[in-house]
Amino acid sequence: MSDVDPFTQAVQRGRNDIEFWSYFFLEERLHAGQLEWLTNAEAQVNVLATANRWGKSHVCVVRHFHRLFYKIGAEWKYLDKDGNVDVEAWYDTRYNTLHSAQGFDTVELVWNPAYRYCDKPNLKGFIRNKPRSSPPYIEFTNGSKWSFRTLGRDGRGIDGNSFYLITIDEAGWVDGLEEIMTNVAQIRTADVQGMTDIIGTFKPGISRDFYRYAKRAAIETDADIGFDFEDWTRKRALMERRGQLP
Repeated sequence: MSDVDPFTQAVQRGRNDIEFWSYFFLEERLHAGQLEWLTNAEAQVNVLATANRWGKSHVCVVRHFHRLFYKIGAEWKYLDKDGNVDVEAWYDTRYNTLHSAQGFDTVELVWNPAYRYCDKPNLKGFIRNKPRSSPPYIEFTNGSKWSFRTLGRDGRGIDGNSFYLITIDEAGWVDGLEEIMTNVAQIRTADVQGMTDIIGTFKPGISRDFYRYAKRAAIETDADIGFDFEDWTRKRALMERRGQLP
């Protein structure tokens, strides 16, 4: 029999089993599409382009929490030459992530559930602070910090710090997305070998920048993408009733 208690076993298992981690610590199950993306999206720039009600916000929550919990991506700072964790170095490693969007009402779609999840029985012991400040943040007992900010003009709202993960929500409606990615987001993640996720609903009206990122990602991963015409049909019918179409 193992001398390791069940809770410690769960912590150990969760590092490489994000599906288990989500269920054990957040009490939420991932659907197959969410699990596939969370498991495989490990490029410097990752794209999540889906239909409505797919669960993009929940993916953002799980993505940040899981990486903050273990300081994933910073292994080069705390693993010794034999591949073992130097616990002191792990605690000392400064680890920041950032969730952002053009408007704070969109940022709140992730901040609000993340704030509530902090009180889950198996997770709350790892949370040091979660103030409703402006802007808000969540701090772990291991020193990791998850910030929530709007992008600001030309991405200025997310400039100034290094991040292991930046997520940009509703990226299809962000003005100057490619410029923000090139001049800010990728620079803020580069020095710590981090990554940027751009996330949005793939439907008519999205920016050319987001469309190009999604098409490139589809080619790289041999994935099929297409517009959410069902959602667009409903939106168009509503615009017609309101007299908003030419």
